[in-house]
Amino acid sequence: MNEMELFRKKRDHKNKSKIERYDIIEEVNHCKDEDLEALLQKIESEIKNRDTKDRTLLSAKTMVTSKIALRNSAK
Repeated sequence: MNEMELFRKKRDHKNKSKIERYDIIEEVNHCKDEDLEALLQKIESEIKNRDTKDRTLLSAKTMVTSKIALRNSAK
């Protein structure tokens, strides 16, 4: 997974927020099991770097955490 793959479809500043939201959720939905921890770290890093709470990032974090828990419970 590329370092900036999480936000791969950036366009102009006006639509940047909408594009980032789409990319985050899309990335979570298509992430392979072995990449979940790395994706979680990237999301947590983005949450720390934001001045305000981003509900989309928090939702993405919840989704990834749930996928990791589900995967670990199946073992």
